[in-house]
Amino acid sequence: MATNPGSVNLSGSTVSYTSESGVFLSTSAIEEYTSRSSRWDTREGDIRKQIYRMTQTESNISFIYKESLRSMIASFNDIGYINSDNKLIGTKCIHANAERAIAKLKQENNTILPVLSISQTVSEDDDKRRRNESVLMHDKYWDEDKQRAIRILSLAPRPVTVRYSLNIWAKYMANMDQILEQVRLKFNPEMQVPTKYSTIAKALIDSEEDLGKIEAADKEDRVLKKTLNITLRTYIPSPKFMLTSTGKIEKFLVEV
Repeated sequence: MATNPGSVNLSGSTVSYTSESGVFLSTSAIEEYTSRSSRWDTREGDIRKQIYRMTQTESNISFIYKESLRSMIASFNDIGYINSDNKLIGTKCIHANAERAIAKLKQENNTILPVLSISQTVSEDDDKRRRNESVLMHDKYWDEDKQRAIRILSLAPRPVTVRYSLNIWAKYMANMDQILEQVRLKFNPEMQVPTKYSTIAKALIDSEEDLGKIEAADKEDRVLKKTLNITLRTYIPSPKFMLTSTGKIEKFLVEV
């Protein structure tokens, strides 16, 4: 088949190229033609390598689990119920697992019901949200002293799933229903759990368990308990670095 000068001809699994002068250049299997751009050294690739090496040498303890737990507790600290006098009474959300909360109810007669308790049960990697390769994240920070924006670089954060157990303790079913109504409204369909590291962490209710009644001192031996199992999808942040105007990469010490 004739080929026009300067054209590419695809025939079957081969590729041919002819220059404008009509001189034949090459013919080969098309699957052998691969881009060499991945092997070219670029400024972006060099910066990524430096950031990766500096990240590996950093002592990266972000306390993300502690920060997430604080945010979860704060999310449920604005819940209340209407008593028999038609007054809105606030409830507390404390950090305690179910066993500790039961022990506290039995030992302390001054515990005011209803009350909410939350505890972390397990955490694990979230492979579905994981990056397949090291991605360089770009951000900006406004320096008030220098009155200019600073370029911030870091590797992509590590996605993790954290599971919590939220227990609701109440003496009367009417109070339990009011609290459950407010808790479920927070998940519509998901609840934002912001921290100083991220504002995109989201929590969902996985399941609910009605555990009936437990015995507690000075509570007329009647305390109702409801458990909600919650899943939080969040990220472990990577260390952040500053790219200066001279091209030098330095550790970024200001929290953003």
